[in-house]
Amino acid sequence: MASIAFFNNSGYGHVLPTLGVVAELVRRGHRVTYFTGAGVTAKVAATGAEVVPYETRLPGIDLSEYVTADRTPELLGIYLTESETILRAAEAHFGDTPPDLIEYDLTVYHAGRILAAKWGIPAVQGLPVFASNDHFSLLDAMVRHMGKGDPRHPALLEFVRRLTALLAAHGQADTRLEDFIGQNEGLNLAYFPRSFQFAGPTFDDRFAFIGPGLEDDPAPGGWTPPGDGRPVLFVSLGTSVNRRPGFFRACVDAFRDQPWHVVMTVHQGVDRAELEPLPSNVEVHEWLAHQEVLRHTDVLLCHAGMGSLMGAWHQGVPAVVVPGSPEDWVNARRVAELGLGRVIREDLPTPDRLRAAVLGVAADQMTRKRVDRMRTDIATAGGGVRGADAIEHHLTASLVSH
Repeated sequence: MASIAFFNNSGYGHVLPTLGVVAELVRRGHRVTYFTGAGVTAKVAATGAEVVPYETRLPGIDLSEYVTADRTPELLGIYLTESETILRAAEAHFGDTPPDLIEYDLTVYHAGRILAAKWGIPAVQGLPVFASNDHFSLLDAMVRHMGKGDPRHPALLEFVRRLTALLAAHGQADTRLEDFIGQNEGLNLAYFPRSFQFAGPTFDDRFAFIGPGLEDDPAPGGWTPPGDGRPVLFVSLGTSVNRRPGFFRACVDAFRDQPWHVVMTVHQGVDRAELEPLPSNVEVHEWLAHQEVLRHTDVLLCHAGMGSLMGAWHQGVPAVVVPGSPEDWVNARRVAELGLGRVIREDLPTPDRLRAAVLGVAADQMTRKRVDRMRTDIATAGGGVRGADAIEHHLTASLVSH
């Protein structure tokens, strides 16, 4: 059996989709070591993998500050720091006995690609966001929304300097940055179905669109549906770009006198006093297991995060999206193209606008039929079993080629 390392940041939307693959690899007898930040370690450990936590900056960073062309370059340095930390932790953990394969999240590609080259082992890229090829570029799509940045931006120049130094420190000074940054691997696991991918048919067999793996999420108890027969609206802006008290206040006002039950998860950085007084049909939580709530939900109101959308459609729930980041805007564009929900383009929609969108999508039978088709695509994508199959095949092929 093989030794397999997973490198990831600590974001729920990045970690949760991988757990089905990890659990299946462990079930087959492989030794899986998972490097991630604190906060998600218990969920990873439940798969049977060995968890190596590292100190992460991400939970304390308000990513809503990094959504413009002027600020986005700063994210490059933030994720590079995550990679540097993972890299040190992995070298210390494995010593002179490296793993047989690395699966790395796209956000920490630096660590995955450097150590795969240094150790002479195959790498697999994990994609919780849209894949890119000659027919579609996620970066170009994001730039179209936020505008082009300054190529001489200080944060960009500092990132190039640091990455160049990191490569040199690991014996890879001759690596061209253009090739290192822009490459895809021999295997790329996309944690959503091919039907949601822009230009999906143009992606070759190096890309396995395995879906979000939510069939493996038992969503343990902790939330109870109201039981009064009212439709349920679930409101969440995810765990990254969500410090928007005005948005949550508008949601409360939109459904204060409506025959709906509203469940909201708000970030710890939002002062709940700003949402008071809450009507009896609105409940507010800092965090809930999404699948647990979505099983009883009629409409999801969210930021268009990939994990949130996949979770909703896995349960056959249509979405109303209010995108916040450039990546969210690209996801929202695809939601609109495929007719899987409604897109609200205002940064701070009025209560009337929110209510109209939710009621409209709830009553739209054509949207529900399209969501049902996407639900089928997610269910048949293969999940953890297909992901484990792909990794095993890639590992075998790599051994044969060497």
